[in-house]
Amino acid sequence: MRLMNKLLTTFTVSTGIVLLISSCGSEEEKKPEISKEVIDPNSSLNAKFDDKIFSIPSPMQMAMLLEESKSPYNEFLLNDLDKVGDYTSEYKKAMNLGVYGTDLGYVSIYKQNSIALKYLSTIEKLTSKLGLEGAFDKDFMSRFEKNATNKDSMMVIVSDAFKKSDNFLKSNNRKSVSALILVGGWIESMYLACNINKEHSNQKILDRIAEQTETLNTIIELLSDYNKKGEWDELIADMKDLKFYFDQITIKYEYMAPVTNAKTKTTTLRHKTVVTVDSSTLNFINQKIEAIRGKVIE
Repeated sequence: MRLMNKLLTTFTVSTGIVLLISSCGSEEEKKPEISKEVIDPNSSLNAKFDDKIFSIPSPMQMAMLLEESKSPYNEFLLNDLDKVGDYTSEYKKAMNLGVYGTDLGYVSIYKQNSIALKYLSTIEKLTSKLGLEGAFDKDFMSRFEKNATNKDSMMVIVSDAFKKSDNFLKSNNRKSVSALILVGGWIESMYLACNINKEHSNQKILDRIAEQTETLNTIIELLSDYNKKGEWDELIADMKDLKFYFDQITIKYEYMAPVTNAKTKTTTLRHKTVVTVDSSTLNFINQKIEAIRGKVIE
């Protein structure tokens, strides 16, 4: 799905917030290599669950889009760090790990280094409670602190940690937890995008919000597949209610001439996306996203 197009951005499928980034050394002076999927706001993450591919947008990419749109940093949109102790169930821990992971991507993109460290500490608490403390060990925290002024390095380092978490969860038959983290990250990304677009209307952000119908279908399917005991019935029902409003959005794809690179002998197919969404529908989407997010973080 486009990122949000077809935004863990991040982070990446780890749990919904892991970056698709290539590994790099811990030295601050070494320039990290970041894969195209992370820096391209039109790319997507492909999460594999039981041989099914779920295409999910990346939160980090959405944060990058918000920064690119010149939207000012707004700390009041972030989930309160003091709430972390209130999340006692596995469901709440996993969902809010996704939320805090997306918030970490947001503050990192805006170079809020001291705040980023606080969110990292909170994420460390949640991963420990979920039995994932190995991903955020002392070495990881040391690397992050040493590279806190380097946005690219932070993206790579956080990616490494969440990839470890994702691999651990899937290899230990805890895919439902991984799915919840991913969904929590998506919800927070949508919440940020909707609120920022409401305060500072931007066509690129609006387009990304509007293009979430496919992503929403993916999320509903993913949640349904792992809702073995019916514990997620309310969340799935809320997502289906949200889908009702997304289905009222019209998206058309207009042809654009392909671009050929003679040197690499490759041709890139292109199209222009034209989104039509009335203000009433957008307002309902904003309200529903806020309500869903409110239940997640309460």
